[in-house]
Parts: sequence; C-alpha cells; structure tokens
Amino acid sequence: MVKLSQAQQVNSLPSVLGIPETLDRTESWVMDHVRSLSRDRNARQQPLDITTWIRKNLNLDAVDFGELDMHIVKTINLDGLVVHNILFQTQLGVYVPANLYVPKGDGPFPAIINSHGHWPGAKKGHIVQQTAQLLARNGYVCLNMDAWGAGERGSNHLHEYHGASLGSSLLDLGIPLMGMQLIDNQRAIDLLQSLPYVDPNRIGATGASGGGNQTWWLTALDERIKAAVPVVSVGTFESYVMNSNCVCELHPKGLVDMEKADVLASIAPRAVKILTALQDGNAAFNVHEMLKTYDKAKQHYDEAGHSAHFVYELFDEKHDYTAEMQRRMLDWFDQYLKADAANSIDTAFCPLDEEELTVGVSSELKAKITTTVEYVSARGKHMQNALVQSEKINKKVKIQELRELLLSYKELAIRQIEKIPEQAGYQRFLLTATDQRLIPLLIKEPAVGKQVLNVVFPSRGASSISPDSLDRWTTNGDGVVMVDLFGLGERSSKQGDDIDGRLPRFHTLSRSLLWMGESIMATWTSEIGLVMGYLNERFPDQEIHIIADRETAIASLIYSVLDQYPGYFFLSDMPVTYVPDYQTNVNENELNMASHIPGIIPWGDIVGLVALSPADVYMERVIGMSGRAIDESNIRRYAEQMEQIRLTLGNTSKIRLTVEKR
Repeated sequence: MVKLSQAQQVNSLPSVLGIPETLDRTESWVMDHVRSLSRDRNARQQPLDITTWIRKNLNLDAVDFGELDMHIVKTINLDGLVVHNILFQTQLGVYVPANLYVPKGDGPFPAIINSHGHWPGAKKGHIVQQTAQLLARNGYVCLNMDAWGAGERGSNHLHEYHGASLGSSLLDLGIPLMGMQLIDNQRAIDLLQSLPYVDPNRIGATGASGGGNQTWWLTALDERIKAAVPVVSVGTFESYVMNSNCVCELHPKGLVDMEKADVLASIAPRAVKILTALQDGNAAFNVHEMLKTYDKAKQHYDEAGHSAHFVYELFDEKHDYTAEMQRRMLDWFDQYLKADAANSIDTAFCPLDEEELTVGVSSELKAKITTTVEYVSARGKHMQNALVQSEKINKKVKIQELRELLLSYKELAIRQIEKIPEQAGYQRFLLTATDQRLIPLLIKEPAVGKQVLNVVFPSRGASSISPDSLDRWTTNGDGVVMVDLFGLGERSSKQGDDIDGRLPRFHTLSRSLLWMGESIMATWTSEIGLVMGYLNERFPDQEIHIIADRETAIASLIYSVLDQYPGYFFLSDMPVTYVPDYQTNVNENELNMASHIPGIIPWGDIVGLVALSPADVYMERVIGMSGRAIDESNIRRYAEQMEQIRLTLGNTSKIRLTVEKR
C-alpha cells in the first residue's frame, strides 16, 4: 500500500474536467440543490409541527436527565446584586458550570437565560458579563452558562472553539452540538423555575451571534420562554449554505422541511425582538437575509392579531452586542416580563476578573465538568461493546440502518460517458450522473495478460498521488484508475476552501450538505458505486483492487457494506473508530469534516463497517480521528472486536490491521 496523503513530489497527471477554478462547479451544484429544496418546501401543503420536528430531528429525547443537583461553589457580592458560581446537572453525569446573577431585594423576579456567542471567555466574557449585570441591576435573575464545549467545558477545561471536528463528534454519537446546547438550555429553564426567588411564568432568553441562534431555537422549542431578544443571529438557513457558520448552528436536514421564518413563526404569539447590525460582515446574519425571514414570519403574527409582539431594530454597528443594543433588550423584557418597570435604568457595570467567575477551582470540581471528548468516549465505548456482545445480528437490518444514517443516500446512474483525447499515456473519461454530477476518471489499462486493476480514490485528489505510487501500481503491467470524488482534486470548491480558512477541510461543504439532508460520505459512497458499476462492466475479467486512504477509505468501506461488494480493499491511514482520541480542538493532521455521519457510533462505528463488509480488508497504518497512529494493544482490541462480530455474522472474509512503520 501507499501513503496517498503524504506525497513528496508533484505528479504530472493530466486533468479531465478543465473547468476554470473561478466557475466553482461544486458550489454551483450545491446551490442548485438548495433552490430545488426551496421549491419543494413551498409546494408543501401540510404545516410543520416545529416543536415536534426539532425534538425528533435533533434526537433530544435520547438522554437521561437525572436531578438538577445544583451546587453553589462561591458567591460574589456587588452593589445591587450577587453572583453565584454554580454547577448543575443537565444530563445524568453531565454538570454545567454557570454564573447566576441575582438582584438584591425581594422576589420573585423574572429571569433570563443569557447565551454567549463565539466570544472570548464564554460565560465570563466582557459582553456576557455586561448583559448579565444590566439585567440583574434592573430586577432580573440572569443565568450565564458555558455552552457545550466552550469555556470551562473545553478540552482540559480551557476555553476553545467548540465546533469543527470536535463538536461534530457529537453528531457521530447521535445528537448534534446544537441539540446538546438545547438540552442544556431547557434544563436551565428547569433550574430557574426551581429557584424560590424566580417567577416561573416570567422567563426570557437573549444572546448574540451563536448565542442568538440558541435563543430563537430555544424559544421555538419551549413555550416557557415568554419573550426573546436574539441579536446579530437572524438571517436565512439558505444563507448558511456555502457560508461561514459553526457546527453549533447546524441543524441536519433543516432545509429539507423548513426555513428560519418557519421556526420564528412558530413562536407566535410570544414576544420576539430581533436586533440586527447593519455592518455585520457575516452574510448569514446581514440585514437583507434578516428581512426575508422577518417578513415571512411576521404574517403569522399579523394573522394572530399580535403584530406588536414581533419587531426588529437596526443598529449602525458591526457583529456585536453593544451597550445600546443591551438597553433595547432590557426595554423589551420590561415591556413583556414586568408589570411595573422602573422609569430609570441602572447601567453601572463592574467587570469581574475571569478567575472570580471560574467554577472549576479544584480538581474535584473540574472532574465533574464533562468535556466533549470525555462524553463521546464514555458513551461511544459503551455502544461499541453492545454490538460486540450481541448474540445475534440481523445483517439486512444493519445495512438498512446504515443507508438511513447516510441521509438521502441514493444509487446513481450514468447519463452519459465522454471519452476525451488521451494525454500523457492516460485515457480520460468523464461520467455524467443523472443528477448532473461530473466524475472524472484517468485510466491506464492493464497490459495484455495482466489481471489486476487498481482503482484509486485518493483523499486529497489525484494530484496528491506521488510518482512513486503511480510507478508501483503500473510497473508490473497492472492497470490503474484514478478518481476525483466530490469536492476533491479537480472537483474542489474554491469558495468552500476559502471559507474553511484555518478550520478543517470540508467544514463548509460538509455543513452545507448536512443542512440539505445529505452528507459527503453518502455523496462519495454513491459516486464510488457508480464508478465501480462502470468499471466492473468495462473490465469484467479483471481483479479489481480498491485503494483509498483516510476519509475516502471510510466511504469505500461503506460502499462495500451497502453493495455487499466482496473485492479487495487496501485502506491506508485508516481510522479505526469515530471516538475522538485527542484532548484539544487544534490538530492539523486530524481527519477532515467529510468523515462525519450522524449516529454512526451507536450504529456500530468503523468496527461495525469492517465486520459487515464481505470484502478482504487490509488496513495499513491504522490511526485515530486525530490522525495519530493507534498503539498495537488497541489495534489488537479493535481487531478482536471485528472478528467477534464477523463470527456472529458468519463472515469469513479476511481482515488485517497494521501499525504505522516509522
């Protein structure tokens, strides 16, 4: 095998498509699908039950809550208010660090959930503190929590970006990051309602950017939120596609059945005020996209006779939650959550040092605060063991479950085959699928009397393959076919790569497809099936070896399971599990965002894929999701699990796992 992803030299393979990079056909194909979904939604006759749909689609009922079990770790006294540093339980064994701002005086007070965005410091950031103190000084209990994976809930209990592949590992486990945050926020309502100094019938929500997204999702999901002020966070779902967003703002399959206007309309007649910044540089939240959503949702408020309950206000600001915006937020809550608002507003602000607001001040307290890696690891290993220990496994059922996990997976057919003039010793073919995908193939046929055809799906495109590898595949007269799958090589999206920036590759394309109820893994699997159908028909007497690495190795394995294809698979730099093996969200060699599949871990993980494949599978340089090599003891453990499941299934094909050779 070869290490496809670490080519030391640039090969001289010819191109097939020849489409100028500036045209970005991949981006155009995605946006065509977005427009198609919009037409289908607009033609839908039956209204959507938004609350039920959110709960089911995000799998929110799949967790055990346990008791709230609130602990006050420390109390800070300020003029007019106190701040409690607290821990409370949102899921069984999952404790959230939070700051609870409480006015001095007699209650019961109205209360606000104040969700932070992607600001420095999470719950302890300047903006979030300022908002909380303004509310508390003016008669509101305010709860600032660290969002899932942020602040003290980051890896090693240090603040970090909670999204990217780390946040997406929750999707692999079965509940996306958005869902985990909504569970936390619903439990936060439970907590506020349990406090004797809070009026349980007067609870609101606010937040900016990512926190604003949580605000309106929570308000739509839970009628206990009586008033809301989402800030710099309202646009359209369509504008999220091929744009800059976090995976905490990703609702898989969201665009299949709804737009943001549908979510906001479902809140009627409760009170919502949208604050939008005119200078917002994020296309997903700019004023033009906001007005599309506002105008459509406003019709429902008008029809219900509550036009005054749904308004917006524009500010000549950038992406921010300024003091002026905060005062407008307070005015809104005073109008809808207070019967006797004061004439004057107390705007005093005493910023606290972040250390003062830290909850996990001891090793014992830190141990209570579950990180994403800890959560996925504990539950993932439990789920793996469940499949291994099964006495009976229904193969047909497992394969059908896998099809459903892939979201809208469909087998592709070829509309047309184009042969382009040969170049540099390679035949060039272009397969056009019935859904207008263009799949380029470079082919060097086997020499007369030779039986092996190596079909290569490189994870970084054909141009990444080293000359040494090309020589190795063809020196003995064997044939070779090289394929650029969706988003790779000649089919890369310049816009997607530019937006990804320093984030893992496919951060943009992967999110975009998931919004549309698709996934890159499903897309690749269907393309592999199309290519293999063509090659098996064209080369019926050849022994086909499938060669892939990293992310495309997973897709190749999925193809083998779905089609029950019994060939030879040579998979290098292949992850053996979706359970993360890192402790930080900064990892340059990690698998990219194309790899994620909703619910793949409880289904059976990669161990299950290998076990269900009828192929002879050779996995060289087995790695974890971090890209680092797996040690030999763990490799033996995974190999034993695969063999155990295969034994249960009666699968007699060969598997071999090897460690990286240094």
